Amino acid sequence: MSNLFSSSNVVIGMIHLLPLPTSPLFEGDLKGLYERALWEAEVLESVGVDGLIVENFGDLPYQAREPEAVVIALMASVTREIVRSVKIPVGINVQFNAWQAEMAIAYACGADFIRAEVFVDTVVSTQGIIAPCAAELTRYRKQLGASVQIFADVQTKHTANLIPQSLVKSALDAQAAGADALIVTGEATGKATPLSAIQEVKEAVRLPVYAGSGTTVQNVSDILKIADGVIVGSALKEDGITTNRISPERAQEFIRVVRSLS
Repeated sequence: MSNLFSSSNVVIGMIHLLPLPTSPLFEGDLKGLYERALWEAEVLESVGVDGLIVENFGDLPYQAREPEAVVIALMASVTREIVRSVKIPVGINVQFNAWQAEMAIAYACGADFIRAEVFVDTVVSTQGIIAPCAAELTRYRKQLGASVQIFADVQTKHTANLIPQSLVKSALDAQAAGADALIVTGEATGKATPLSAIQEVKEAVRLPVYAGSGTTVQNVSDILKIADGVIVGSALKEDGITTNRISPERAQEFIRVVRSLS
């Protein structure tokens, strides 16, 4: 598949959904959930981000299985509204590594890509042992006939490989397994992605490589000297706090810095 983004220095902004039904933190306000997601999508597009990822970030603690039907239904509904309201590529991330739900939502709602956290490595996380999904996911995409790209994490944040191997080996495995782009992260949400890790992966593969955590106004210039783009959430929020709303001012300043690099 061709690269989704024609420009260099790609910025993909996160739409962190409020907690959904069945989540312990759900507060019952579906209208507010929709309104915030759509408002944030429109703000991010207006300041000039290149793409969006819709994620059920608020559904902590995450489950190591496909989500309940109501979660899939709501994420599909919100995603469809966002796809219809913006003109930039939209991606789906269903926690944690719910690859079938991601591909189904993207296919049904006209989204452009998904984020698969555990694509080729067997990992240990707070959800338990998570098996890789590459073989099943790529077959499911083929079965659907979906033109949906797979952005695959390489040794993703909040996990450790059950069988240790180098980051480069995981990146090459992901490329061989059919990923369309790779994501390299730090240890946790908001933790900076090591420049050395991005460099290692970028030199080893022919796919686009994105920094997936911890990008800020202060470090984005250095990151984009190596990476093809960044996936950014916390840095665009009010006071830089991940659970807060998008700050139009912070988002605008972030994009201003990125565009000054071109």
